[in-house]
Order: sequence, then structure tokens, then C-alpha cells
Amino acid sequence: MKKSEITHYVVMIVALALSSYLAQKLLPEEMAIAKTRKSLTKAPMGGFNKFSSDVQWMLFINYCGRQKSVTKENADIIYSKLNNILKNDPDFEKAYAIGGMMLSVRAPLKAYDILKRGAENPHLAKNSKLPFLAGFILEHNVKDADKADRLQEAERMFKMAIKRSGSPEYHLYSALLRTRAQLMLQGDKTWREGIVLVNKKHAYLAACFDEWDRSRTADGTLGAKGAVMVEGAVMSGDTGAKLTKRMLKTCQELRKANPDEQNVAKTIALVMNKVLGSSNLCTHCLAPYNAGDKFCSQCGTQVDPYGICVKCGAVLHGPFCSKCGVKNEGK
Repeated sequence: MKKSEITHYVVMIVALALSSYLAQKLLPEEMAIAKTRKSLTKAPMGGFNKFSSDVQWMLFINYCGRQKSVTKENADIIYSKLNNILKNDPDFEKAYAIGGMMLSVRAPLKAYDILKRGAENPHLAKNSKLPFLAGFILEHNVKDADKADRLQEAERMFKMAIKRSGSPEYHLYSALLRTRAQLMLQGDKTWREGIVLVNKKHAYLAACFDEWDRSRTADGTLGAKGAVMVEGAVMSGDTGAKLTKRMLKTCQELRKANPDEQNVAKTIALVMNKVLGSSNLCTHCLAPYNAGDKFCSQCGTQVDPYGICVKCGAVLHGPFCSKCGVKNEGK
């Protein structure tokens, strides 16, 4: 063997050894940058994974377009096709969202699996829609025996969605409260002051009150301009007002549906005393009434009038009565 050939072989062996060493050294750094690479398919795609995923997505849309609807029979096929797409492109945001919603009714756990993987993808960490959809499906569509575990996971997903939203909308907040209400019904159902929760609506009122109590500041208000802080995110400015309005409506519905239930009555009394005490509400149906009203316009119950002149009883429009001219202090 010629000397030049031996030199070539030595260079090749050294190069191979160095490349192997560098590959092992650079792999952890590469995985830190491309965190979803480990979930790529092991099929030899020659680096054309994303292109393949796009082609598979077009074929997927074509397949779904030929189906009248998602059924139990074709749900497994849809799930399998989505998995193949996501193996080639784990960052395919649209595939997670659309695919998850397609499976949400007929195969909710498969839908949740797709959406959860998207929500926990580090490259999609700013997406609030995926965790919200995952939580929504667990809360609404899963009816199995492990509902308590599913609700806890739904709560985690809603918290994730809220954290990721710059100024979270009220529907995220409401979904979180609904889930907490259902979780409250999974245990012994005993709330504060020995009150036993009797149904979902009652538990929802309790969850809303707990959140109001947690969110209020020392002076009893809900932060600056009625804002509420949840999971480190400031909810939209009128969240406090919406929360109070929701509690009032729930109290009205509970009073009408459960007029003789003592646990419900105690809860309503607590909310009235702590939250709605300054409101002018009918003691019977809890409907608001206007200044000068002597009877509730909704149920006819006599109410305690307010905003009237201490002398002539006319409705006040300012500090002085427009009928008799008397100044009404504090009116």
C-alpha cells in the first residue's frame, strides 16, 4: 500500500472520530435549541419533514372534506393522520387546534391529547387558545368515572391559558370558575360556615364568592378600576363588575329555583351582606329597583324607598328637592 493511501486512510479515520466526538458534544446544545426535534418521526425524511407535513395536511383536509361528519368509526383514522402530521412537524399550530376541535365531541380524550401536546410544546408557549380548548373539552365533553382528575387537569389548562394572555378575556376567567365549582362538588360538598353545596349553580356562586373574597383589597374593592389578578395576569378592567353582576344573577336564579333550601339561603345572605349590600335590591326576588320605587316591578313586593325628599317624598335629582326646595343632606 502506498504511503499516500495510508495518509488518506489516517485522515479519514481521524475525521470520523472528530465528527463523532463533535456530534455527541453538539447534540445536547442542538436539542436545547430544537426542543421538539426528539418527537420527530424516525423515518428517513432527508430533512424534508416539514414539507412532508404540509403535504399530509393537504391530504388530511381532502380526506375530512369527503366525510359527512366525525364519527366513532373514523375518529381513530383522523387521530392517526393527525399524529403522523405532527410527527413530521411538532410545531404545526393549526393542526393541533383544528384537529383537536374536530375530535372534541366523538373522541374527547383523543382531542385533549392533541391539544395538550400543542399546549405543552415549548415553541408554542405563547399560544393561549390551545390550553383553553383542552380545558374546555375536559370540562364539557368528558363524562367518565375519573371526572375529578379531568377537572383538575382542566383547571390547570385554564390557568395556563390565563397566564399566556396579555389581558385575559372574561370567558377564560368564567371557565376557570365553572371548573372550580365542579371540583367543589367532588368532595364532601361542605363549603364555608358549614354550608353544604346542593347543585352546580350553588357551587358556582360559592366559587365566585371565593374568588371575589380572594381578589379584593383591604378596602373591599377589586383592585384598580375593578381589575382582578389571576395567575399573575391582570384580567380585563371590568372583570370585577362582571363578577359581581354574575353573582347577583346567580343569586336570583337560585332564589327562584330553590326558595326553601336553607343552604342556598345562607349563601345568598352571605353574598348579599358582603358583596351586594350597597345595592338596592328587592328582598324577595333580588331584582334591582329604582329611586322612589315603593314596590318591586318584578314581583310586587314592597321595598324600602330611597332617593326621595325627606319632606315631600318626591324623587331627588340633586341635593335640593325640585318640588319643595328642601336640601336633603347626604342625598
